[in-house]
Amino acid sequence: MYQLADTYNLIVQIHPKKGQVADVERLLQKYPKVIFLAHLMKYDRTEISKLMEKYPNLYYSLDAEISYIFGYQTIQNNKGPTKEEYLTSLKNNFDKQLQEVLAFWKPMIEAHPNQFTWGSDRWFTWHYDQEVGDLLIEFSRSFIGQLDPAVQEKFAY
Repeated sequence: MYQLADTYNLIVQIHPKKGQVADVERLLQKYPKVIFLAHLMKYDRTEISKLMEKYPNLYYSLDAEISYIFGYQTIQNNKGPTKEEYLTSLKNNFDKQLQEVLAFWKPMIEAHPNQFTWGSDRWFTWHYDQEVGDLLIEFSRSFIGQLDPAVQEKFAY
């Protein structure tokens, strides 16, 4: 698969599991022309910036990870909050949660503005509800609006 991606200039999306940073690094080394779009490296996220410094072919999609849409950063196992629980939690903790995720992600995004992108990952049926979608858009715009203006469009485009 990676050889085909290399030959045809394809993007490969990866969703590494906990402890697979070394595996990701081997792929980045072996296929330097392949763009790898990583997503949800929740347990190894402190390694993302380090890998980006060494490998310009690593990109990262940041989305549901910052709005806790899958259950307040808990292990999913196909379970999570209800729509009402999620809406209440995000509304009641909007500013606190925004500041927490900005403190972690903003320095990385601004250090590697060409390697991060905003996504819109959703899973449960209620994730597609209009009220949830509107709140996610509000949170997303609030997050993006706090980034350096020179980085905002790169990240959000």
